[in-house]
Amino acid sequence: MAIYHLSAKVISRAGGRSSVAAAAYRTAGRLRDERQGLEHDYSRKGGVVHSEIMAPENAPDWMCDRDQLWNAVEAVEKRRDAQLAREIEVALPRELDRGERLELLRGFVQREFVNRGMIADVAIHEGKARDGHGQPHAHVMLTMRELTGEGFGKKDRSWNAPDLLMGWREAWARDANTALERAGRSERIDHRSLDVQRTEAEQQVERARGGGQEELALEHEKKVVELSREPEPKIGPSANAQEKRGIVTERGEAFRAAQARNAQRQELGWRQLELRLELMERGRAFIATARERLDQLWGRAEAAMSRIKERVMGEVERPQAGAERGDMDARRAAVLGREVDRPEVQAPDVGRERAPSDDPIRERLNAILGRGRDIGQERDAAAVERDIVARDGEGRDQGRRDDILGRGRDTAPERGQGRDRDRDRER
Repeated sequence: MAIYHLSAKVISRAGGRSSVAAAAYRTAGRLRDERQGLEHDYSRKGGVVHSEIMAPENAPDWMCDRDQLWNAVEAVEKRRDAQLAREIEVALPRELDRGERLELLRGFVQREFVNRGMIADVAIHEGKARDGHGQPHAHVMLTMRELTGEGFGKKDRSWNAPDLLMGWREAWARDANTALERAGRSERIDHRSLDVQRTEAEQQVERARGGGQEELALEHEKKVVELSREPEPKIGPSANAQEKRGIVTERGEAFRAAQARNAQRQELGWRQLELRLELMERGRAFIATARERLDQLWGRAEAAMSRIKERVMGEVERPQAGAERGDMDARRAAVLGREVDRPEVQAPDVGRERAPSDDPIRERLNAILGRGRDIGQERDAAAVERDIVARDGEGRDQGRRDDILGRGRDTAPERGQGRDRDRDRER
């Protein structure tokens, strides 16, 4: 994981420090301190993969020589508590390769330091972190005086402003993140304090959860757990050297205690996060099962509604179909010359009125038979003829036959004429 680190400190003569000795150590070189008459040889020191001096365009050429540069700094500073140089230490992203790290560092140093008039002595180290992975970082020693045509001028006090340091910290985070993005990496660093970052992450969790974005909230919760740690104290070069020789130091003990507390705090945070994740998974499974059952119930409800709709439509369409069949029967009866069975049409009975008939064939038959009565007293023509033949054979009187034929003449002349005709036939 990419980490953020940028620290600034002053190399001061008051602490018994020497800018020449510091430069020799940072660059794993061999330099002689002319003021003290001491030679500092760190050429056998490993871990330094690159070193160079970056100077403004108006700097004399001799200032690009490390030995001459830092001896000139020692010579121009007369005070016993003089501030000799400023050192910037930055952690380089291990996710970048050596070329990408060098490009990142050069761009940052040129813009933030060299362009302001400082000379920068740059050294890149590749050590080992406590987790066993690489720990690439850089040391940048900066001069503290303005440059003149021949050498150093007055000290520039504006370079000591706290706001300038804050700007450097923010600029390094921005440049490193740009380099990570350019390299296709998702890791990012943040120059702000752990408390500020953790508070922001917690707010992002609440916003994501309030918007129903549980996945995003989970990602922010992971960040909260990672940031739930206290700053680890610096051991320092002296105590670090003693620790390497097996000597337990107070600073080393404080560092290890802080590490143990951070490990315990993060272990608890990860357990809580795992529990939350498990609950989320169970909730998702429950929701999926409930949704499946609801879908099944909805399908059954739709099928039932379809059956009800078909039944209702059938009840509505049945009378219409009956009416259509009645119309067809009526048309068929008209073609066949029959009456349709309707309530108002009755079977032909004597003494019961019937509805008038519009049948032309029946009217012609009535005319032939001489019927002048109401059509309601009609009988079947074939049945009438059969009665006539039967009654003629039996020799019944004409009056009876006339009644059967429907000739209801009750006048005396008509009855007399009928008897005369009977006597004529008997003769």
